[in-house]
Amino acid sequence: MSKNQFDAIVVGSGASGGWAVKELTERGLRVLLLEAGPAYGNEAYAHLDAPKKPSRWASLPRLRAAMSGQHVQAQTMFFNEDIRFLFVNDRQNPYSCEPGSSYLWVRGRQLGGRFLSFGRVLPRMSDYDFKAASRDGVGEDWPVSYADLEPYYDRVEEFLGIVGEASDIANVPNGRFIAQAGLTRWERTFREKVQSRWPERKITPWRYLASRAYQDHVPITILAGKQTGRLEIRTDSVVKQVLIDRQTGRASGVSYIDARTRQAHEASADVVVLCASTIESVRLLLNSACEGHPNGLGNSSGVLGRYFMDQCWAIAFGAVPGESGWEVVDQGYGDSVSRNPGGIYIPRFQNLDRVTHPQFKRGFNIQGAIGRFPVPQGAPPLYGFTAQGEMLPQYDNRIGVNRSRRDAWGIPIAHIRCLPGDNELKMLQTEMQILKELVALNGFEIEFAGSLLGIDDPQHLMPHSDWLTRFLFRRSYRKTLGLGAAIHECGGARMGSDPGKSVLNPFNQMWDVQNVFVTDPSSFVSNGTCGPTLTAMALTVRACEYIGKELGKSL
Repeated sequence: MSKNQFDAIVVGSGASGGWAVKELTERGLRVLLLEAGPAYGNEAYAHLDAPKKPSRWASLPRLRAAMSGQHVQAQTMFFNEDIRFLFVNDRQNPYSCEPGSSYLWVRGRQLGGRFLSFGRVLPRMSDYDFKAASRDGVGEDWPVSYADLEPYYDRVEEFLGIVGEASDIANVPNGRFIAQAGLTRWERTFREKVQSRWPERKITPWRYLASRAYQDHVPITILAGKQTGRLEIRTDSVVKQVLIDRQTGRASGVSYIDARTRQAHEASADVVVLCASTIESVRLLLNSACEGHPNGLGNSSGVLGRYFMDQCWAIAFGAVPGESGWEVVDQGYGDSVSRNPGGIYIPRFQNLDRVTHPQFKRGFNIQGAIGRFPVPQGAPPLYGFTAQGEMLPQYDNRIGVNRSRRDAWGIPIAHIRCLPGDNELKMLQTEMQILKELVALNGFEIEFAGSLLGIDDPQHLMPHSDWLTRFLFRRSYRKTLGLGAAIHECGGARMGSDPGKSVLNPFNQMWDVQNVFVTDPSSFVSNGTCGPTLTAMALTVRACEYIGKELGKSL
C-alpha cells in the first residue's frame, strides 16, 4: 500500500472514532485516523493543579474568552477557563442559524474530541427508547433493539471502566461496573426523602467513566489502536469531502486540508467511517454532494440533515442551609479534569408503561450532585440539578450548509434550524415544577432556577454572585439554557429499515454508498433522555464488527 492508501479511514477521534480505530485495527485493518484539531500532551493540563487566586468577578474569564474568539463556547454552563483549549475558536469555526432559531453548538477539536471534556455520565438506553414509537405512535422505531446492543454495551463498559450501581430500573438496564458508585451523605438523605415521597422517582448513583479510560489524556481506545501497529493518526486534518469513484459509485477516500499549512490532500481507502460528531458528520455528507448525489452524499431519501434533535434543559442550583463542607466519595476514579466524579441520577419516570403526564409525550431525567463541589471551610454544601427532556423528531428541524459563508479552511459552514415544539414547551414547564418540588422537599436554598422559558424569581438571581455576572447571565440565559446546552445533539443521518425513510441501514451503513458508515449520534432515530455517548460507542463496535466480517466481500 502507498502511504495514502488504507483499508479504512476514520474521520473524528472522539468517543465513536476511538472505538472505530480500536475495533478495525484489532481486526487486522490498516486504518487512517483524521482529526481536525491538534494532539495535546500532559503539558497542556499542567496548569490545572496550580494554585489559583480567587477572583471577585466570576464572569471575567468568560469575557476574556469571548473577546479572543470563543464567544459561542463561553456561553455554555460547562465552559471553564482552565480547559478552554478543549473548545474551538468560534471565529475560525462559525455556523449560522435560521432566523427565529437559536442553537448553542458546543464543540471541541483535538485528538480525543469531546471525549476529553464531556460529563462522563454513561447510562444505557433501553427499548423504552428504541421502540418508543410503538408505545406512543410518535416518529419511527429504531431498527435495532436493546437485545441487539446489549453485548456491545458490555464490551464498551468492560474495556473503559464504568463506576455505577446495579439498581434494577427497567428503563436504565444494569451495566458492567468495575466498582460501586457512592453518594455523599447529603445525596443519601436526598434519595431517602424523595423515594419516600415519590416512589416512582427512582434514584441511582451516576454511572460514569473512570479515569482509567485515559492515559496521558489520550483515550485508551486510540492507544489500543496504536499498539496494533496498524493505525496512522493525522491531526490538524480538516476533512472536506468524501470522494466518490464515478465508475463504481463507491467511496474512494476523502479529501482534507492541513489546518496549519492550508494545503489540500487526499487519502484512499476501501471503507470510510464517519465519527466527526452529529453536526459535523451531516455537514460533511452535505458538502460531499457530487454527480449522482446532487443533494448530499447518500441522500436519495431526502432525509439527510432532517430530524435533528437535542434535549430540553432546565437547571436549578444553590446551597444546603444548616450544613457545611463537601465530600470526595469515589476516590481513585477522578482525574485532573473530573476531580470528584459522581452524583445522583433520576431516570425518566414519566409515560413509561402508562400515561402519567398526558400533557406531553415521552419525558425527562434529572441528574445532579450535592456536596461534591469544593467550598471554603464552614461554608454550606452546594448542589446542582439539571433536567434533560426528550425532543421529539421533527422533519423541519434540520442541519444544512450555508454556502455563502465558509470556515477558516474554506469549507461551507453548517446552518441549523432547531426549534422546540409544543410538546417540548409543555415538558419544560413540568421539568421546572419538579425541580422546585425536589428542592423544596429537602429545604434547599435556590440561587438560580430556570430554562429557556424563563428565570424563576429573577429579582433574586444568584444573590451571592457579583453584579456583572448577574447582569450578563440575565441577558444570555436563553442561549445558555437553550437548545444545544445539554450537548446531546443527535439525528440528521438516521438509521432505519426502509431506505426511503432513512440514510443508514441497521448496521450504520449508508444505503446509497455501501462502503460509507456513520456511527456517531447523527445516526440516532430518537434522542431519549440520557446522554448519547455510550449508545454511540456500542453502535460503533457493532458496525465495525460488521465491517470486519464483510470486508473482502462486496460492500
